[in-house]
Amino acid sequence: MYSHQDNHPYITIKNQLKDLRKNIHHLSTHIEFEFLFYTKIIQKLQANYLEVVQDVKDASLKNRLISYANLSFSKEALGQMRGAINGILSAHNNNTKLQNIALLAKGNYDVSLQRLKATLVNKYKNELTKILYSSDYQYFEKVLHNILETNLYTNNSQQWFINSTNIIESFYSLEQNHFLDIDKEIQQDVIHAKFTFAVGLLILLFITIFSLFLGLHVKQNILKNIKLLKEYKNAVDRSSIVSKTDKSGKITYANDGFCKISGYTQEELIGKAHNIVRHPDMPKSAFKEMWKTILAKKPWSGVVKNRTKDGGNYIVEVTINPILNEKGEIEEFIAIRNDITELIHLHEDLEHTQEDLILRMGEIGETRSKETGFHVRRVAKYSEILAQHYGLKEQEVKYLTLASPMHDIGKVGIADNILNKAGKLTNDEWIVMKTHANIGYNLFKDSKKPLLKAAATIAYEHHEKYDGSGYPRGLKGNDIHIYGRITALADVFDALGSERCYKKAWENEKIFTLLKNERGKHFDPQLIDIFFEHLDEFLAVQDFYNESSSFMKEHTKLVLDEA
Repeated sequence: MYSHQDNHPYITIKNQLKDLRKNIHHLSTHIEFEFLFYTKIIQKLQANYLEVVQDVKDASLKNRLISYANLSFSKEALGQMRGAINGILSAHNNNTKLQNIALLAKGNYDVSLQRLKATLVNKYKNELTKILYSSDYQYFEKVLHNILETNLYTNNSQQWFINSTNIIESFYSLEQNHFLDIDKEIQQDVIHAKFTFAVGLLILLFITIFSLFLGLHVKQNILKNIKLLKEYKNAVDRSSIVSKTDKSGKITYANDGFCKISGYTQEELIGKAHNIVRHPDMPKSAFKEMWKTILAKKPWSGVVKNRTKDGGNYIVEVTINPILNEKGEIEEFIAIRNDITELIHLHEDLEHTQEDLILRMGEIGETRSKETGFHVRRVAKYSEILAQHYGLKEQEVKYLTLASPMHDIGKVGIADNILNKAGKLTNDEWIVMKTHANIGYNLFKDSKKPLLKAAATIAYEHHEKYDGSGYPRGLKGNDIHIYGRITALADVFDALGSERCYKKAWENEKIFTLLKNERGKHFDPQLIDIFFEHLDEFLAVQDFYNESSSFMKEHTKLVLDEA
């Protein structure tokens, strides 16, 4: 092990490197050659060091060495991010190559830092915490977020370089103290000379890397060679859920996290196409877009549902990075994942609760006007059929189907003597009754939820007529939202066929005659055509939700009890 006396040759070399860092801006064309030269040495020495660490038998010392390596890897990744981000800020615009370098360095750093926290002795944990909560570090994370996630390039490159250098210097100081402890323990235990020599070389290695990356802010053209550093792939390879594939998509590596979540062993995965875990719910178009992106040498991110070996499923947030060789050609792909299955299921539960609540509110609103909740269920089904055949997108059909039961929710604000009046309403009473459209709209208009915004639109416009004679605003034709036009037809068809306090139920043939007569007047002509083209579907819904059946009577009683 090297001694740390000031007159030792090692200290002389270190001081020379410090002087080199101070005058790095004087480096000219030779820096690219030196970078390539040191890169090859770095890769070889790093591999040798990691191999030597495995030969250490003492558990405490081995843990310290692993912790030291993670600290050094973290510091190196910080330097890589500093150089790449500085290049982007200096140019004041996005540089895909530099952004990819920074993104990969961020992955390297996150993994190394996570492992460092797990292995660092208590003596240095407080010191690390102070670094991570410093103002320099907060600034560092903010700028990194601005560039990598929001593509903002407004920060000052000089300020970025100063702050990031302060952080790296802090890591360097922590690294030196950590090394002194390792050195002392090795001298006490007299570890094998092979290991001692490797640790000394590692210190020199990381000082060299630190010096080289410090000069990247004035030598942007050297950044293209950073992809040659294979430690990027090694860092990503140690992520929590990770796999590697060749250019054809066959799995070449899967770590323990991937095996655990998928249920497959490494032997079952290696050599197989990645679609071994593809879930049938995932559309082929999603993977087509993914391949198009990564084959263009760009990272791809998205949410993917996968299938486990036993037929279950899990959902991950995944980023796939193409790894390029020195010629700029794709060598392999590395995918890093976060398991968000529990979060997605929680979101789905909340959505289902919201959907059920809206349906219940619609049913309760109908019971107040002495009508059964099956009116809103039939209106929802009729609206769904019309929307599907009209050609609305799947998500629009879903919103319409779920929100249509709320079309008359505004009636909760109408007095009973008007709402349930058996005879014809007076002019004044009719004016009051029509306000239920505005009341329903006002209940939901300020919501930012797409489903509740759809409910507001439906409540507001389902009494508008195609010829402009409806209320409350007298909208005409396509100025009426398609949700309002569809719900209007579904509501009238069911209302005419249902007995109300002020009328008897109509026979279907009489209803059909009215609908045909109102084509282009009350109703959208295209929707009337769809209705009669698919009449059997509407009659099937009408028959299934027949309120005279024992099932429907029992369900109606439950809804009334809940109300």
